[in-house]
Amino acid sequence: MDDTKHDSDFLPLTAGQIHELAAALRDVFGSNLSREQFNDKLMMFLEDVPGYESGEASSSLIESAWAAYGGAGE
Repeated sequence: MDDTKHDSDFLPLTAGQIHELAAALRDVFGSNLSREQFNDKLMMFLEDVPGYESGEASSSLIESAWAAYGGAGE
């Protein structure tokens, strides 16, 4: 029996989870990351999230996280 989970077996992150991820990035790295730095740190954080271990994330996830990061203090 093959009980291996594939990337498509995991649900996408919710809006709340994306906001929490952005807040965690802000807490750990501050609020002044450049877009490139943010993307690198986001990929590092996602390495431990099931379904995102491959280092690939959708552009909509990255855009949503970036928007939440920029507005996390509001």
